[in-house]
Amino acid sequence: MLIEFRVQNFKSINTEQTLNLVCSSSTRENFNQQNLISVDKFGIDSVLKSAAIFGPNGAGKTNFSSALSSMCTNVLSSLRHIDREYVLSTLPFVLKEDMYDIPTEQEVTFIKDGVLYRYGMAISDRIISEEWLYQTTSTRETLLFHRQGQALEYNNRSFSEAKNLVRKEGDGYVVLQTKPHIPFLSVVAQFDGDKSTSVVDWFRNLNIITGVNDDGVKEYSIDLYDSDSEFKSWALKVLSAMQIDDIEVVEREADFPLKSPDAIPELVEVTEKLQTFLRKNPVKQKALAISKDIGEQNFLLPIDIESDGTKRVIYFLGALYDTIKNNKILFVDEFDSKLHSLLSKFLINLYHAHSLGSSQLIVACHDTNLLSKDIFRRDQIWFVDKNLRHESELYSLLEYKEYYSRKDSSYNKDYLAGKYGAIPLFESSFEMDEVCRG
Repeated sequence: MLIEFRVQNFKSINTEQTLNLVCSSSTRENFNQQNLISVDKFGIDSVLKSAAIFGPNGAGKTNFSSALSSMCTNVLSSLRHIDREYVLSTLPFVLKEDMYDIPTEQEVTFIKDGVLYRYGMAISDRIISEEWLYQTTSTRETLLFHRQGQALEYNNRSFSEAKNLVRKEGDGYVVLQTKPHIPFLSVVAQFDGDKSTSVVDWFRNLNIITGVNDDGVKEYSIDLYDSDSEFKSWALKVLSAMQIDDIEVVEREADFPLKSPDAIPELVEVTEKLQTFLRKNPVKQKALAISKDIGEQNFLLPIDIESDGTKRVIYFLGALYDTIKNNKILFVDEFDSKLHSLLSKFLINLYHAHSLGSSQLIVACHDTNLLSKDIFRRDQIWFVDKNLRHESELYSLLEYKEYYSRKDSSYNKDYLAGKYGAIPLFESSFEMDEVCRG
């Protein structure tokens, strides 16, 4: 489970920002206990099961999920490519004279297999300038390795898996088989190191998707509806409220829209041959069909004719089920996109009620109706806003102690009134007549 994520100098984020999921120790926050995961170790009582990040358009909410996604990609995919495309995709904050005045840093603290790990990397001028991994098994944090450039310090006893991947040089070591843009962690895991593999596996159980489209979960969810009867039964109970009686998986021809590049004669011929081949050898793909009962008649309808919101829920249930059942972490950007406010509430409450393990759900959204004690504790609510230097800043609702006591259970009135910041502010309105008429 994720304990903390820290990032600096990444896209709209300049100074260090931290998302902390350790629950508040204040007795004022002692409610919604089903929203917590008990730890009682490492000096941590409980960890938050979920968190919600609010803020106006352009504040930088997406960049927090992008920063975590970028780190995940560097760890999991960099070894498959000989160039530096993943490190290059780690874009620093550009609205300053020197983009690399401080390194781009990403660090995660998490619990995996009963061990507390802290892993991070720093990227300076397109190379990994620093990388570190620490562990805590009881109370004291222990260094596993610390890399600076190609130089390495490592713990011979606790991280012996690095032994064959370093070379003694002077008073220290240098890394072997590790390019400057490749995480040393990923290299060690390739050689089946126990602790490095455990850390890499944690990244594999981290899923980051966007609510704008369903490409990240669509195919996976279709396979679930097709092969997992337990999931399908659970999902249909949810979807019955949307007048969906059943879901069937059907096969249909995949659509490959190909346009002939008229300016290049050689490519025109290739495109035409490919189009002819696809007509003779159509590619089949799985799709969902919606079953609805009207009286004694049953109608099977292609999912494409359903609303974007309905399709969004149908596919999202697969990701939610996978997260709960396999104790994964799911970060959803634009969570409330295409969803009715009551449906957004329902899905969050559904997760809180059914997630009984160590899974976690983090959502970035705009729906202020989710700003309620009935759904989230104060320590689960975060805001993102930009300061006068156009830097994204992340802060918790806990920082506003003057609004601890409310007669009702909602924080959205105070939020919309601007008491917490992180709302769009319009200093002036345009004179429409002048704009339109010149």
